[in-house]
Amino acid sequence: MVWSGEDEPPFLHDHPVLGPFVKFSYSIGVKPAIWIRKNLVEPYRGEPEAWYHRRYRRVPTIDECYVDDVICREEAQQQFLRDKSVEGQILSLLRSRVDDCMFYEKGTGMSAWGDPKYGPTIDMSDESEHPCKKILDTFRRATKNYFIKYGELGNYPRVENAYMKQKHRLMWERRHGEIGSGMKKEE
Repeated sequence: MVWSGEDEPPFLHDHPVLGPFVKFSYSIGVKPAIWIRKNLVEPYRGEPEAWYHRRYRRVPTIDECYVDDVICREEAQQQFLRDKSVEGQILSLLRSRVDDCMFYEKGTGMSAWGDPKYGPTIDMSDESEHPCKKILDTFRRATKNYFIKYGELGNYPRVENAYMKQKHRLMWERRHGEIGSGMKKEE
């Protein structure tokens, strides 16, 4: 068998004992697949489509569903769980970025040895100039927002409970000011 320049000969094609068997099995098993690919698949294949993650259609949120519309409520529940999963993965990614930054940009100087009289090992105070400060602030803000939206909903959160939690929080902030800032003074 003469090999053309297009394809490489199979492994062990020139072996004195196994060579004929390898050539025969190659011509029976692989050559038809190569011919089908070159003559049938590739000529009819168009421009390759760009591959992206699957995009789900946004469904109506729970506040847009009627009380007796079970399908709409279930779609809103699945959308809520999908959003929770995505935001959890974003939080996990931010956490790993903070960990990597802390590992590579650990404090330098005497404070890196961990002696408390020289200050904290990694200074992350508000006026800190540490390279990881911006990433850590983003992580803390994302963690706070994640807890505001999904915290204390239990192991099997329902979108209705999250909606009521949001409603109660907004009512509290309207009456008493932002949570954690103390109560508004009576005017």
